[in-house]
Amino acid sequence: MSTDSNWIVATGQIWKLYIALAGFLGALACFTLALYSLTTGGNRFSAFTGSGLFLGAATFLWMTLALRCPHCLVKLVWTMVATRPHSSWLIDLAALDRCPVCDCSLTERR
Repeated sequence: MSTDSNWIVATGQIWKLYIALAGFLGALACFTLALYSLTTGGNRFSAFTGSGLFLGAATFLWMTLALRCPHCLVKLVWTMVATRPHSSWLIDLAALDRCPVCDCSLTERR
């Protein structure tokens, strides 16, 4: 996957995927800290678990609303989740070379 053939990179939205990755890694860190808190008495297990759930859900919601086609303004994440298998929607999203709704390619100008 080269950067000039990836639709998300070409539309300047790759930073949104990086922000989402950071959010999901933060949620994973919260869950890790929750498990670690169990070994030290468990007083903060609920707080870390709740924080991880909130951060993960908020990150997914933000990613769903933020990543859009600049031509038809479709929500790309939601479109991919709704039309692709659960095991491959994220891979398909990262490998886009055209909008899955309006079929706008990298070379088209509107």
